[in-house]
Amino acid sequence: MTKRIVAIVASLLVVGALAASFYLANTDNASTWYVRVDDAVAQDKSDEGGELWEYALDAYDATGSHRLLSFTAGKRLRDGAYLKVGYLPVREVVSWEEVQPEQLPQPARDLLG
Repeated sequence: MTKRIVAIVASLLVVGALAASFYLANTDNASTWYVRVDDAVAQDKSDEGGELWEYALDAYDATGSHRLLSFTAGKRLRDGAYLKVGYLPVREVVSWEEVQPEQLPQPARDLLG
């Protein structure tokens, strides 16, 4: 009986670990948010090994919903640039790319100015 319980618990742990690793590695389900870079909020977190900038920016999705997103970048981002940001609840910001203002959904464009 004890061996059976141990085997069930071990199996559940393996399945849970596999599911968690798949979730953390998969960025295809990230929700899309849009931000406008503001140099005034950029914080230099560089050390002797390289450049690192931290940002905390207001973000809006395609419907105009708001969220404050914090993320880091390996270079200083262009002030006023619009970014399309991928967000997952546990991992937070998983990707970002610069986009042109006309590529933003209208509600996000209106709110970001």
